[in-house]
Amino acid sequence: VLSSKMDPSGVKVLETAEDIQERRQQVLDRYHRFKELSTLRRQKLEDSYRFQFFQRDAEELEKWIQEKLQIASDENYKDPTNLQGKLQKHQAFEAEVQANSGAIVKLDETGNLMISEGHFASETIRTRLMELHRQWELLLEKMREKGIKLLQAQKLVQYLRECEDPHEHLKYQIFKQLG
Repeated sequence: VLSSKMDPSGVKVLETAEDIQERRQQVLDRYHRFKELSTLRRQKLEDSYRFQFFQRDAEELEKWIQEKLQIASDENYKDPTNLQGKLQKHQAFEAEVQANSGAIVKLDETGNLMISEGHFASETIRTRLMELHRQWELLLEKMREKGIKLLQAQKLVQYLRECEDPHEHLKYQIFKQLG
């Protein structure tokens, strides 16, 4: 309890050095607590901000993967017209997917750093990364399967052409040996 008097205006007047020191310590304690709370609030806001960016990047990557999954799942190899063009287009598609593989690596780094720092949304981040990896692996699998099927279709068309006119194939072999 402070030993202080009230002046006529209702303001407490501190009388002793101990009163002043105790009041000073109270003010300093409140100030330090305020700074601690401000620091915690700032950290939570920064964590929330980083999480929002992680979510945005994850959504963009997921959308991109879904678009590429549609292309990889297209069964255009069933139509034998212009298989060479389709193969070239597929090779460009494979190159595009490989070129974008850094996006999932970067997202992994960001998410795993947040998890290791004990981020408040660590479980959500972990689950999101697992789902993105599942989708990424599915994309790679579908892309590989489509590439194989395009090559098989091209070989089948080539074989059927050779079967249609066996003499053409024989002529080709003779010219090849002569040339």
